[in-house]
Amino acid sequence: MLKKMFYTTAICLGFVFSISQNCSAQEKTKAELKAERDALKTEMKSKDAVERKEKIAKLEPPKTSGVASIDGLAGNSTSILTSTKDINTQVPEMYKRTIGETVDGVTDVTVKKPTKEELATLALTLATQIKAVADATASVAGASADVKTASPMAAGKVTKSLNYSKEALALAGPELQMNLKVVNNLIATLKSANNN
Repeated sequence: MLKKMFYTTAICLGFVFSISQNCSAQEKTKAELKAERDALKTEMKSKDAVERKEKIAKLEPPKTSGVASIDGLAGNSTSILTSTKDINTQVPEMYKRTIGETVDGVTDVTVKKPTKEELATLALTLATQIKAVADATASVAGASADVKTASPMAAGKVTKSLNYSKEALALAGPELQMNLKVVNNLIATLKSANNN
């Protein structure tokens, strides 16, 4: 499972950079951008995405385990999860401000459109968090080995903490990737609107 998470994260990082290059290398038509947005809205409302958001909202950080590498990983995972929750509130708002309607299709033209800089900053934050997920995922193997060094009395706490980190990273990775696709589409949509 660890190898799968690592390879998935590596592939996703490659995907992030290819999306960024594709956005700047080729301009999409308004119809293509709308079709992409419609697909992303479907993905955002999918059962998997809804369940993932619910799990992210409910996941609570563990108490310290006493093993430095495990506690460090849990701390990093908590930071990533907190950032993911914050981004999950920002992306729908940016969507509404850019498109003039909510993801659910409720029209709202009274909001101020975001600037390219605001969207670019959010995209950079997402890319940074995706890299943080990859780095933390890479450290899971070392932390897993440290579980064996824990005293029998602390074994339960250590295992719980490690499992928390694995779950947090497994939830945050796909969520951040989906949000980055949405933001990249919004950037392209804003550029397209400004080129008229």
